[in-house]
Amino acid sequence: MKVSWDSECDAGHVRRQLGLTSAEALTELHSQLASSLEQFRRKRQAENTWQTAWRRSFLHHSVRWSSLHWPSALLTLLCALALLGCHTLCRPHSDGTALAGGCTLLLLLSAGLVAMAQLQWLKREEIPRRLQATLRTIQDFLQHPQPGWTQGCEGLFSQPSLAVSLQWTYRDGCLVNLPVSLLVEGDIIALRPGAEAPTELRGIQEEEHVVLSRSDVFSHLSSPPSPLDSDRPRPHHLLQPQLFRVTKTPAVETVQRCLELGEQRPVTVLDNERFTVQSLLERGLAPLVLAVLLVLNLVRHLLGAPGVGPWPVTLLQLPVNGVLPLLPLAFPLLWLQVSVYGEVRVLNQLAVQPRGWREMFAVTCRTCAEVLCGRSPALCHTASLLHSLGSVTVLCCVDKQGVLSWPSPNPEKVLFFSRPFRHRGSVKKRAQDPNKTAQQPLSPPQGSSMLEMLSLSPGRGTDTRVQFDDSRWHRHDSSLRPLGLALQLALCDPEVVAMLWRLTDHLTHAALLKSRPRCQPVCPPWGLYELARVLGFRSSAQEPYQQRMSVAAYTLPSVPCAPEGAPWQPQPVSMRRLPFSHIIGLLMQDNHSGGLQLFSYGSADVVLGACSEFWDGEDLQPLTDSDRKKVLDFYQRSCMAGQCLALSFKPILHPQDPEIDGKCVELTHNPHLDTIELTGEETEEPATGPEDPLLPLRQHVFLGLVSSQYQARPDMVRLIAGLDSACIRFVYFSAEEEVKSKVFAEKMGLETGWNCHISLQSDRFPLDPESLADSEQEEGGEQGGDECLLGEDARQVERTATRALDNEGACLIEDLNRAKLPKGIENVRPHLENIDNVPLLVPLFTDCTSQTMCEMVQVMQEYGEVVCCLGSSQNINNNAVFLQSDVSIALEPLLPSCCWTTPEKSSPLMSQSYPPPLSPARLSSALCGLPCTVHLGPQDNTAIIRLIKQARHTTAGIRKCFLFLLQCQLSLVLIQILACVCQLPPPLGTSDVLFLSCFYFPLISVSLMGKPSDSSIMKVPTGKNLRFLPKKTQRFFVFYFLVKFGLTVCTYLTCFGFMLHGFCLEINHEDESLCHPAALLMNSTDSSPDWFGKHSDGLALAQKVIAFFILLNAMCTSVSHVHRSAPMWKQSPLSNRCWCAVVITVPILNVSIAMGSRLLWYDPTPHHTFFVTDIAAATWLLGVLWLLPLICINEGIKLHEIRMRVRYQKRQKLQFDTKLGMNSPF
Repeated sequence: MKVSWDSECDAGHVRRQLGLTSAEALTELHSQLASSLEQFRRKRQAENTWQTAWRRSFLHHSVRWSSLHWPSALLTLLCALALLGCHTLCRPHSDGTALAGGCTLLLLLSAGLVAMAQLQWLKREEIPRRLQATLRTIQDFLQHPQPGWTQGCEGLFSQPSLAVSLQWTYRDGCLVNLPVSLLVEGDIIALRPGAEAPTELRGIQEEEHVVLSRSDVFSHLSSPPSPLDSDRPRPHHLLQPQLFRVTKTPAVETVQRCLELGEQRPVTVLDNERFTVQSLLERGLAPLVLAVLLVLNLVRHLLGAPGVGPWPVTLLQLPVNGVLPLLPLAFPLLWLQVSVYGEVRVLNQLAVQPRGWREMFAVTCRTCAEVLCGRSPALCHTASLLHSLGSVTVLCCVDKQGVLSWPSPNPEKVLFFSRPFRHRGSVKKRAQDPNKTAQQPLSPPQGSSMLEMLSLSPGRGTDTRVQFDDSRWHRHDSSLRPLGLALQLALCDPEVVAMLWRLTDHLTHAALLKSRPRCQPVCPPWGLYELARVLGFRSSAQEPYQQRMSVAAYTLPSVPCAPEGAPWQPQPVSMRRLPFSHIIGLLMQDNHSGGLQLFSYGSADVVLGACSEFWDGEDLQPLTDSDRKKVLDFYQRSCMAGQCLALSFKPILHPQDPEIDGKCVELTHNPHLDTIELTGEETEEPATGPEDPLLPLRQHVFLGLVSSQYQARPDMVRLIAGLDSACIRFVYFSAEEEVKSKVFAEKMGLETGWNCHISLQSDRFPLDPESLADSEQEEGGEQGGDECLLGEDARQVERTATRALDNEGACLIEDLNRAKLPKGIENVRPHLENIDNVPLLVPLFTDCTSQTMCEMVQVMQEYGEVVCCLGSSQNINNNAVFLQSDVSIALEPLLPSCCWTTPEKSSPLMSQSYPPPLSPARLSSALCGLPCTVHLGPQDNTAIIRLIKQARHTTAGIRKCFLFLLQCQLSLVLIQILACVCQLPPPLGTSDVLFLSCFYFPLISVSLMGKPSDSSIMKVPTGKNLRFLPKKTQRFFVFYFLVKFGLTVCTYLTCFGFMLHGFCLEINHEDESLCHPAALLMNSTDSSPDWFGKHSDGLALAQKVIAFFILLNAMCTSVSHVHRSAPMWKQSPLSNRCWCAVVITVPILNVSIAMGSRLLWYDPTPHHTFFVTDIAAATWLLGVLWLLPLICINEGIKLHEIRMRVRYQKRQKLQFDTKLGMNSPF
């Protein structure tokens, strides 16, 4: 069943029974999506056995995103039970610290389990909750429907865009241009000839046997050929769109893929780093420390070493105190809070910045609550902006039209004939003297008319307007205005554009079905109406004209090429397809004068064949073979890089036969001529009879050529430049072939040298010259001198890109990739494994499909790249690559505008003052961009740099925060082990360890993130996403830790010994020899002070002082961590106000809590009570004055780290900036 092209929806709403209403379609869409969601949840519940649940649980030791695993949880539980057991066994002499410590551990463990369970639930339900929100929006719309909902769709005859998936569909009895993602089962669509099926389809009525799968190309395989009458072609009817019924809702497949794969994103760099360090601690260091402390304390207890308490304290409490800093007690909560806060800081870059700090605080708290509760519109847990953008190394873009480029191609060059100024006077004199003109030839002297070329460039604004580069273009105004009028008449009248669509669809079908190999599809000359505007034509210039007739003609390649599969099968190799030879004629009548003029548009070969003269701005001149060759040369070079249109006209003196109106003619081809001769002067049998259908296509006047190309958007060029300065590689996945892709990539500023491009299209036979020569020799007997594949010519064209094709039979050119790069996605991995890493460095991949893009992104991720994907939110084909990327950002594409529409109507995706609650474009964006973290508007792409900058700044702060925290925690372990080795009592109590490791150290660490943002963060490269920690990095960390904290630990152990010595002298006034430092280490338990009995007050006081010293050490060490990239005399740590506040507050809190705990746990039963005044002055001097050399040591180490970091960054920057076209790298 075929459909009429008359109108979108006529007044009577014919065929109202055809198709679905908007309410029926949305109800069906809601029902199927809700059913998919319910099936997914039931399937997940059915598969949720205890083995599967355990493997997916956050407690499993292989789950990298979790910060709490079963070894740590089990060890924490055992430590809590050990402390509780110690308290029970030491009754009634226990002071209660063990009981409080055990309860605290149980409380922290419970909080960590709850936090990780909440995070796991958020990850599992994030995409289902987003889908559920979309379903609620649809349900609300169905309860309060809006009349004329489909009026928000694009016009039927608006310029198509590969970034926007649209399909002609019957809705509410009208034919509308509906987004593909909104099609539902039962919809009736009109599939144009040569178009791809958007989903699974079946014909209706008498053609129900026709079944199409997704991406199948619709073609009328039984279309009749052009009838011939005495070798004279006759016109045939144009093909009409075919009606099909949708048998599968396309949105269901994309939603199911999102639900199943939404949680399977690659593990982020931060999570990998944290998991690696945490695994080393919980699987290696923590068990080792526990074993060492158990053995040492057991030996001390058995040998009766001095300073040893009861066996529960020695064998239970002391080993627990030593291993507590290595356990993730408060770490899961801290990691979750810091990650949420960082995510909020990144998301706030997309919102309007609050004016005051109170408003900022309120907005931050509200956004944090939304993220923690799963109500944020962004995917903060499955595809975090903070984690991914903070470590991104590759940003790829998968859409061009409306995303990277302007939505319409811009006119770039105009080729026409013009007369130099010195000849114009003679022409005027000849026109004034008719007798003289009759005696002289009409053609001007040799060289009086010449080819001129004018270039156009986009303006400096943010729109698609162009302007001539030559400011003196007005001198060619008489030659250019006919071109402008022809374009104005063809593109600025909706009825004419509708007829152009019919003609171009028919020609595209012929190019698809009849040409071998297939040529480029034919499309109307979109975007060229800008040339008419530049030439001064207003939008109403076409009103005095009315279309009377339209006709099209085409010719097929005369030389058969290599056998090819069916039209719907992919091309076997990457080929540069040439334009389809065609011509379109539009007969226009001037309503004022009644004159008829036939304007023709098409490929240069056919248009030149229809022309016998050209217009030079003053007069008509004969078109010579030399002129034809120059024009063809320009046309063929322009078609390699973009599009090119030839224009001509012919005054019509007599009305034409209506038989050819709206028809198409297949032309004969003369292989010995460069053009399709239609003039009738060089053929053997000139056709001049009234029945000749080619009569309107003869004796035309050539006007000129207009080439057009897609121009890169200036904001995207700035984005790419910003990414390059940030050492983020921009990768363009192009669906076009090499030459066109390279031309556009060069406009964006990408490197397009010989070593900078890879075609992802599979190669089914070798492309080396020898194999090509062999194939040509084998086919020589069949094809004679005509070739389908040009060997040396192809290489010459590739080198110069300026040589014209000498043979019309050369219907394609094979590009030989002289750089030894892989061809085809299946050869990328072997190349990376066996040759070099160039495929990871190239900025351009051509001949891409959705499947090959996904696989290439996966290859990048396998080699440690963090990939951010940027694509159109209206392209349903982007769903798979969005899911494969580490993080994906959906960008609303700019939509093409037509010269007869207003910008508001032509750009429904643009934000409005009062946006509708649910428009077709908005609903389509929500479904197509379901796996995307955020959705940006068409003008918001510059926000990507802001997002990356904030994410990098926060990520660097998180790394700095937890690196400092790790060092502080390890210092607590080190001081306890050394004290045990030195036969000293424990320098820290259980409460001291808990306060330091769970409160003070995290507080100081988090304050380091308050450093103001620095622009230098965007000038350094980020590392790869590694699943391990390099050995060299581990060695450096251990060395720096021992230098920073080893001396400090020894110093504070000395202070601890001084305090114990002073307390011993206070205890033993009669026999001071017992308090000699050596005696403290050698005496037996009976003769040494009873630090866990009657002298416990002295040990508690000494532990509080040591805890205070360790806290001061952490504060002074943090001075060098505030600014890691500059010494403190260049960047003052006081610029971090948050850190300043914490540094002032923490000591006060420590002293207050110490005094309170001393009063709380004070036991008057011991014989001796000790005070701060009992501590020797040497202890205070050593503990406080050590901080000064400590700061100097830390600054010296930081300077060394800065030099090493700068050296590493320079090397990384040099590798990043290495031009692939200049060197074969690595």
